[in-house]
Amino acid sequence: MKLVIERGRVVPFEALPPRSIALDGYVQGPAIDAECERYSFDHHGGCVRHATRATCEQVRDAIVLGLDPAGFTVFCNDVDLDTALSLWLLANPHRAAEELVGQLVVSAGHLDAHSGAWPIGEAMRHVVEWLSEPETTARADGSYWTMNNPQLARLLGDMSRRVDVYTHGQVRADVTKFEIDESYVIEHRGTDWVLARTVGTRAHAALFRDGHTRVVLYRQLPDGTYGYTVAKRSEFVKFFPVVEILQTLGKIEPGWGGGSTIGGAPRNADGSRSKLRPEQVFDLVEATVQRARLACQTHADHQRPSVPPDATVKMRALR
Repeated sequence: MKLVIERGRVVPFEALPPRSIALDGYVQGPAIDAECERYSFDHHGGCVRHATRATCEQVRDAIVLGLDPAGFTVFCNDVDLDTALSLWLLANPHRAAEELVGQLVVSAGHLDAHSGAWPIGEAMRHVVEWLSEPETTARADGSYWTMNNPQLARLLGDMSRRVDVYTHGQVRADVTKFEIDESYVIEHRGTDWVLARTVGTRAHAALFRDGHTRVVLYRQLPDGTYGYTVAKRSEFVKFFPVVEILQTLGKIEPGWGGGSTIGGAPRNADGSRSKLRPEQVFDLVEATVQRARLACQTHADHQRPSVPPDATVKMRALR
């Protein structure tokens, strides 16, 4: 298996060569071409996040159901635990069906797909944070953003070795208590949403655990640009249209993108992100939220159904 890392690159599915696998955003959206053996395992573009599993879960299912990755070229454009687990599975397909591997993939996948909002057990959460630590620390201290592609490959190797240690049962008990700094500061409050700045290593899960269901989270990078995440707790949170927000921001600055519940700033090949200041992002997001509320109210005013009296009786009877 050959690995190709190209930071920030996104290509159409049709551009993939035969016998290739694109991971987690290298191609936007999941796609399968079994005849030419081309596969995109992704849960960012063109999908409903609630109904689309994380990349590592898609990869594990594919292997268990018959995909043999031997001789394939694997493409990725970013490094996180979802990508690292996917690559580990592709490199160790004979272990994909193991129970402990399955538990890890499902737990990490749920956290990644729902930006930390999914409540997994405390012990497993600490394990996931320990596995992610090389990447999250690099992002927090700024070194991630200056890494070239070979350095990103080494970072993936560090995380893969941790997956090896854990799945072989060699992890120490204190890893289940591993903690990261999840501190953040709320800088602006919109209409039932918040703009927060990451202070510690990362804060997505902490914001949701603290009761915030609509968030824009950012960190300023060493080069002066900003890494933003736009997220809501689930598809069932209204009045925070993530896709429309990303489109609004993308009209000002091309490259914003993501799925139906989470997305973010451009990922450029040089490691830079958005040039928009937090105050600009706040104003653009708030304007989009207000338009969504107005559109919903206008639609409701024109689409109020008349409910027959007997239907009301039937619904009451079902209680």
